[in-house]
Amino acid sequence: MLSGLQRLFSSKESQARQDRRPTARYMRPDSANVLGGWRPALRQARDDVREAWTGVSARAIDAAHNSGWITGAIEQMIADINGPEGLTINVAPDHRALRWSEDFAHSWSEDVEREFVAFANSPQECDARGKATLATMADAMVRWYMPFGEGVGRILLRERPGATMLTKVQLISPIRLSQQSSDLQDLHQGVFLDGDGQPIGYRFRTKVGGYDQDLDVAARDLDGRPLVVHVFDGDPDATRGISPFAPALKVTRQYDQLADATLTTALLQTIFAATFESAQLPAEALEGLLTEGDFGAGSGGQADPTGPGGMAALMASRAEWYGASGIDLGTHGRIATMFPGDQLKFTTAQTPGGNYLPFSQNLNREIARCIGTSYEKYTGDYQGATFSSIKMGIASDWPVVVRRRRVIPRPFLQAVFEAWLEERIARGLTPFPGGYSRFLRQRAAASRATWRGPAKPSPDELKTAMALKVLVKDLGIMSASTAAGEVGLDADAEQQQRAQDRARAERLGLPDPYAPPPGSIPTPDPAKILEDDDGPARRP
Repeated sequence: MLSGLQRLFSSKESQARQDRRPTARYMRPDSANVLGGWRPALRQARDDVREAWTGVSARAIDAAHNSGWITGAIEQMIADINGPEGLTINVAPDHRALRWSEDFAHSWSEDVEREFVAFANSPQECDARGKATLATMADAMVRWYMPFGEGVGRILLRERPGATMLTKVQLISPIRLSQQSSDLQDLHQGVFLDGDGQPIGYRFRTKVGGYDQDLDVAARDLDGRPLVVHVFDGDPDATRGISPFAPALKVTRQYDQLADATLTTALLQTIFAATFESAQLPAEALEGLLTEGDFGAGSGGQADPTGPGGMAALMASRAEWYGASGIDLGTHGRIATMFPGDQLKFTTAQTPGGNYLPFSQNLNREIARCIGTSYEKYTGDYQGATFSSIKMGIASDWPVVVRRRRVIPRPFLQAVFEAWLEERIARGLTPFPGGYSRFLRQRAAASRATWRGPAKPSPDELKTAMALKVLVKDLGIMSASTAAGEVGLDADAEQQQRAQDRARAERLGLPDPYAPPPGSIPTPDPAKILEDDDGPARRP
């Protein structure tokens, strides 16, 4: 029969043995209690965005205003996504669904493209403010996406002297989109949702008579024409976007603090580069730093600085000594004689130290990884980069660029194109078999289009061209249209231009401009194409 104390010790030993048993589960207890204080809240993405949106956006804007790194990254992202001339439309209606012949669909697409390009390149036609082209507005969408995580615009109908079309685009800063939320109204951070979670309206904060007022605008009209364009990149249950800089804001601030502290230390060390070392007693040396006013002569009860043996006499002797010898750090080749017991010491700047560069580079790498680009591209520092590393960086970064192109500028441009095309067909400016009513029934098939951006960057254009030639002509696994898309060109437009150039040359009695001289283009060796500047590629 065990006593109560024995039973207690026995139960504790049994519990200890159970605690020492091997366990296999998530978040098991650890002896250092590393995760003990890490207890984040688990919420929906839209709740996280709603709580952090204002603070993150304000900090990201401030970083863009005061950091050359961040400003350069935003401009580089705009150039990568939209290119120098903006995205190019390629109208491609589904002629099978529309029951059109292929020739008619091709001819109709050419006419629509030509008219839309003229509309997009005229600020008076496309911009409600009359200042920007459609490509410039697409750049603004990407520029807003980086600090705000989203872009907002309205599609209006405005009659303007000198303009043919009524369709106008008005960009609205995301800060004008309300932050209000109400479950009773199905309003989530300024966005009205239906039962399925589809946006059906937006609440803006607008100024009327000098005062902010709420303005509710429907997402589309009764015929499905887009009235508000809201583009962002987020989780399926999110209603607003958030800046891609959000995870790196702390690191950005750390880099600024590191740079400021390093610069301040270096300046201080440079200012106090030349110092005196005195052999005087500490109290006497401290007294020597005082001025005559600090002695309080005649009122403070201090010793007379002019008395015999006082510090003033010693300082006067030093002044006379140095006045005669003349210490001038700015005079080249002068030899200075020091007062007995004094020493002139030169201090060199010790900042930045040996750890500054690796640490700052690591901070920049984290920022670059967060915004989806390479360290070399973000900083412009290609020191130590090889041809293979540059190619690998482009290969890993380019899908991010293409994806952001699909998420941000393309939906905006497509919505504008649909609204423009609807007006053209409704007013009879663009013929459509079946009329306006049929267009409304087959809007998706009739307004289908693709948007081409700049080509994928290449560190060696010749090697890229030779590789495409092998894939198209030698191996036959790629079409000419796909190869043209790889270098940012439209195959149909290029073929038509070549045909026009040949016809013009023939009409003027000139040789074919695209006929290669016999034997001028050697057949490439596929083995050499796979080589790069770092040596031959490994072959299986």
